[in-house]
Amino acid sequence: MSMWLNLAKTDPARLREARENPELIDALFSDDDDNEEAATLHGEDYRTLAEVAEGRAAAEEGSADWTSAYPWLARATGHGCETVDEYDVGYGPAFLLTPDEVRQVADGLEREGWAPFLELGPYYAEAATEGKGMIGGIS
Repeated sequence: MSMWLNLAKTDPARLREARENPELIDALFSDDDDNEEAATLHGEDYRTLAEVAEGRAAAEEGSADWTSAYPWLARATGHGCETVDEYDVGYGPAFLLTPDEVRQVADGLEREGWAPFLELGPYYAEAATEGKGMIGGIS
């Protein structure tokens, strides 16, 4: 069984709307032809990402607890983020990051050394440059 990290860059107004009306998250992640934002979506195999992070943490930090070893990667994947508990993505609630938090995550992924080889780093960096927030979840 696979687990996918699903991310959507969005503007601050959409973040506020998602907090107040979680059903709007469905439309954001829809791959319908009518969804203009579908091209800005990002998906990443969460299990593979976690396995790589565990292996790296074990080698570099002596512990497979990658969420502690790499706090910015953890935030990029929803750990320690604001959540929309009323919207279950599949493996927990949707999470939200403000544009400022997206910028911090992008910078943190760069410092932790993830940006060069995970698509996640460039995706967050692009969102930060665009002044976007992030809505995500694991399905």
